[in-house]
Amino acid sequence: MNNLNWYFPKTIKEATDLITKEKVLFHAGGTALLPRNLDKINGFINLSDLPLHYFKKENDTVEFGSMNTYANIVSKIYEIDSENILLKSLQTSADTPLRNRITIGGSIAFAPPWSDIIGALIVLDAKILLSGENNGDFPIEKFLQNPKLKQNSLVTGIKFNLSNWKSFSYRNIRTKKDMPAFHIVAMLKIENEIIQDSKIIITGTVNRFDKIIEVENYLKNRKIDDIEFSQIEKLVDVKFTGKRFSDPEYSQKLVGIELGRGIKKLVRNL
Repeated sequence: MNNLNWYFPKTIKEATDLITKEKVLFHAGGTALLPRNLDKINGFINLSDLPLHYFKKENDTVEFGSMNTYANIVSKIYEIDSENILLKSLQTSADTPLRNRITIGGSIAFAPPWSDIIGALIVLDAKILLSGENNGDFPIEKFLQNPKLKQNSLVTGIKFNLSNWKSFSYRNIRTKKDMPAFHIVAMLKIENEIIQDSKIIITGTVNRFDKIIEVENYLKNRKIDDIEFSQIEKLVDVKFTGKRFSDPEYSQKLVGIELGRGIKKLVRNL
């Protein structure tokens, strides 16, 4: 392994200037670096001193810096919106020590297939704040689909609008500390016992994430009492690959069952 250089920028510009150096990586919580081969890495840019630990709410818009940990965000969002899907997705992710370590920015930048944050940000229509070669606010889906946006750029923050939609999150895990085989997130807009609209995402599929449009269309403008939950299971058609946790066909069946259960529990607890 090379002798690793450490850089400690005080400003975002210093950090984004440093990333143009060859074979250096941003370092935040560090958890995403553990499984990587670092033999060819020359150094790390430590982000701890950057002004990216902020959290603010203005009217219905929430914005926070990328150096917030999962635990920070769970605590802050709980104070303003206990129904928020990001809160529900992150409060059971990993374990307490890791939630105190994993940063929001690192999770978005690496975005592994088992990510617990990506689905929630998609249904929230979140925007990713970037600085560097790519500067500005970008929809989360555009960021995920365009790898060039990460080039010589730093995730500095996230923002989204609050809503009064009901939500649920389900992580398919074997043990509490497991990375999920798949993760379901759903938000439902319900008025007068009618589902006005819904947003449903499943992560961990062969596409990394899938919108479950068939179920969304089925639920739209449907009375709660008219929902056939067994029909929801039949409408879910996503593909899994490999046998990381279980057989892909089993996961495909299970995801439909758990989505139906989650929606049933959600609407019956109103």
